[in-house]
Amino acid sequence: MSTAAVFSEALRTDTLGVVIIVATEDGISFVEKRLQPFVGKDTVSNIIEACDDLSYGKIKSFNVVSVNGKFIEIVIAGAGKRGSLNRASVEKLSGHICDSIKSKNACIGIYNDLETGVELAAAYLASGLLLKSWNFNKYKSKPEPEKISAIECQTCYLERNEEEFATLESVMDGVFLVRDMVTEPANVMTPDQILDIAMSLKKFGVKVSVLDQRDMEKAGMNAILGVGRGSDNPTYLISMEYCTDKAKDKIAFVGKGLTFDSGGLCLKPSNKMGEMKGDMTGAAVVIGILSVIASQKTKANVIGVIGVTENMISGKAQRPGDVVISASKKTIEVDNTDAEGRLVLADALWYTHERYSPKIMIDLATLTGAIHVALGHEFAGLFANADDLAEELKKSGHLVGEKLWRLPLHPSFADDIKSDIADIKNVGSGRGAGSTTAAMFLKEFVPDSVKWAHIDIAATEWDSKNRALSKKGATGFGVRLLHNFVVHYYANNP
Repeated sequence: MSTAAVFSEALRTDTLGVVIIVATEDGISFVEKRLQPFVGKDTVSNIIEACDDLSYGKIKSFNVVSVNGKFIEIVIAGAGKRGSLNRASVEKLSGHICDSIKSKNACIGIYNDLETGVELAAAYLASGLLLKSWNFNKYKSKPEPEKISAIECQTCYLERNEEEFATLESVMDGVFLVRDMVTEPANVMTPDQILDIAMSLKKFGVKVSVLDQRDMEKAGMNAILGVGRGSDNPTYLISMEYCTDKAKDKIAFVGKGLTFDSGGLCLKPSNKMGEMKGDMTGAAVVIGILSVIASQKTKANVIGVIGVTENMISGKAQRPGDVVISASKKTIEVDNTDAEGRLVLADALWYTHERYSPKIMIDLATLTGAIHVALGHEFAGLFANADDLAEELKKSGHLVGEKLWRLPLHPSFADDIKSDIADIKNVGSGRGAGSTTAAMFLKEFVPDSVKWAHIDIAATEWDSKNRALSKKGATGFGVRLLHNFVVHYYANNP
């Protein structure tokens, strides 16, 4: 991440191009005091008069001449009622503030009166700005100018905010890695490229191992191999191990890595098919969270396993009606070649259990369009076989603003994936509950002794419009959530 944040007890007023003042509803005197070093009395009065509403999310921007005679931008942001804020709401507010800034390549100074209730508000305001300001300019002949060149934050809790931001900064690196991977076109982000990125984690002490086609054939992984049959690109099962505390149980993250999904012979509609380059987001998030945990030297035993392939059309492509024998020896009727992600995860989940015996397994996948119908873009779908695991994941999601909504894994749905000629089939028989039947399919490959959760991120990993902390496109959803889960629920507990 090129732009960092500096924290101090007093800002250097002569270097700032944008001054952001964040205040609660009772903070108008705070706003007035912070304006005085920058502009004359008349300008202060005019700004104060225009900022009569400091309720949450009310943001106003002013271009003014400073007392030093240069043009600066003043942004006044309302934070609402004191005591009602938390990390998620402060970061979200900061993302909206970033949208309101008109200046380009500016040195930004931030004042806030939120620290009475949120001592780490300065760090969260800085991280919110940076999360929202991310750009992908790689293929533009005229790149969009950066909005922020530097950030300076005033705080009364200097060391605590510096320490917190250092943690947030490495988490953001993981988020930006995911956004970059997902935004890259499929002719660049191939299975080989994902393998190269996974291998790069070795620099953090992560052990990386790879199963290629021959290895998977020997292991009987015909579910994932069947998906990749139609592509000229290779298929891999990539494992990443970061184990630093032998006293702890292993936790495993499993990701779906379809570098492009045409739907196979059950071809997708051409409208927005290009967005199917993002069908590898689950795998990208697993790489992202491993990079964060390892770079922070977290005391934990974390395994990442990703199934990476491409679902394409050719004379070798899998057909509707084919039957494959998975690594678990369970037979699967491929009723729909566009329900390929669960086939990839079937072998990946089984292999993860057999090879590593984790106490907890969490898979992430852009698995179903049905989750968008059910929950829209605000929540990812959560399915779990353990109530305590589900609650801890939801708690982490709430704290960082990556929200989860739990959906049922009831035995009554099992009949929907029964096959007439095999053990199970890869799509449900009915018209409804498509996300649940997909989760029920995955559950077939997870032993009951393992605490398991499935997170369907199909509607949260990519958006067609700007969100609070991301622009149109890739969001990086999942890295911040899983980091919070690992650190606060898993790593800090015996």
